[in-house]
Amino acid sequence: MADKLNEETPGRRMGWLPETLTRAYAVLLTAAFALIPSLAIAYLEFFQDAGLRFEHHAFHELAIGIAILLSAFICWVTWRCYESSGEAFLRWVALGLLAFTILYAPHGFLTRLADHNLPLFLTYGPASRLAMVALLIVGLLQYGKPAEDPAHFRRNGFWWRWTLVFVVVDAIIAMLAVAPLGSLGWLRLGAEGLALACAVAGIALMLRIRRASPLLTIYALALAMFAQSSVSFILSSAWNHQWWLAHMIFAGGFLLLSYGVVQAYHTTRSFSGMHSQEEMMRRLETANAALRTLAATDALTGASNRRDFMQRIGAEWARARREGTPLSLLALDLDHFKRINDAHGHATGDLVLKTVVEATRSILRPADVIGRTGGEEFMILLPRDDSESARAVAERVRTTVAGLRMHTDDGRPLTTTVSIGIASFGDDGDTPDAVFRAADDRLYRAKRGGRDRVAGPPDTPDMPA
Repeated sequence: MADKLNEETPGRRMGWLPETLTRAYAVLLTAAFALIPSLAIAYLEFFQDAGLRFEHHAFHELAIGIAILLSAFICWVTWRCYESSGEAFLRWVALGLLAFTILYAPHGFLTRLADHNLPLFLTYGPASRLAMVALLIVGLLQYGKPAEDPAHFRRNGFWWRWTLVFVVVDAIIAMLAVAPLGSLGWLRLGAEGLALACAVAGIALMLRIRRASPLLTIYALALAMFAQSSVSFILSSAWNHQWWLAHMIFAGGFLLLSYGVVQAYHTTRSFSGMHSQEEMMRRLETANAALRTLAATDALTGASNRRDFMQRIGAEWARARREGTPLSLLALDLDHFKRINDAHGHATGDLVLKTVVEATRSILRPADVIGRTGGEEFMILLPRDDSESARAVAERVRTTVAGLRMHTDDGRPLTTTVSIGIASFGDDGDTPDAVFRAADDRLYRAKRGGRDRVAGPPDTPDMPA
């Protein structure tokens, strides 16, 4: 027990300074990676000719076509993850991807009409980004909530209703573009600004959540990319290099988000169910500690089991020899325990065993170890106790057990006593087996002497009740 109390986690052994510094460095690396697009945006804004243009309709149509196909595919994968996990967060992510797919499609189809109605051509882009990011934020607000029943949303026409909503939004944008309202530049900039605000709000919300999930980190990086693409779009004009850069930054964010979705699909199919390596190591360490405890503990009484107790004896004996300190052993047996089982049943017998162990443990030191070595047989290992101090401990155990007041299921009072044998390493043998036998022999001497007593070395008198 002393060894276990002195155990430290790997992180504690390494010290707080390296852990703090490496954590800070990891945070700075993540932030630096997230803000790299801002360097490209600033470079183009301050050092490039804003009038330079690359107007290539076929290339734009191809890029938009690929984006639409990828968005539809990732939307489907996200929905499959949702069907598997029921995570509400994923339902809204899938809906955001569907919104982007439907609202962004006209931006590609109208490429050839850009010279005739530029506001119509440009407005679908920010509208699609705003809808997607807004729905991603709604999903973030659902993060960590109990699982839903995906079948409910399949039955109530969830997808068809939202698809209709997005088609109607497409139609509204087209009507605004042909209406005599002048330039739609205000609509484009307003939608882009709202998309930027939503992305920043989402990042702030994620920092508040502070969940140790690698997929959530990817989600945050994607939102950072979306925010910076909106900045780039606001600073750009159609077909110039800043405009193309904005597309590339947004594509980077979209690919990061899709990577997170694919990772979820191939692992737990849930964002909240994925944990960082640090969190996994912590959980694994906790699980291993629980398994070690389970493997070393008697399930009924909580005492050390025979296998673990014998290992403790070997370890403590080696340390006692190394340090030149005494070490003693008590062998205990409950008196007439079979009568309790026969008269009151095994459930009552189990209660007696647990009560005796709890009471005994309460008067032992943290370094002392109590183990169950048989049905009603126990042993107590006493590091740094010679035979005299071990006798004092044994007497406290005996009087404590004799003073216990228990009751049967029908309310009748019940008491028990214990017989104890004492042996010490060195005085009674040079090996654990020899001391074990000496303690056991004295236990039976206490039994033969009338029970409820402590028996020590032959040259010392027994201590009867």
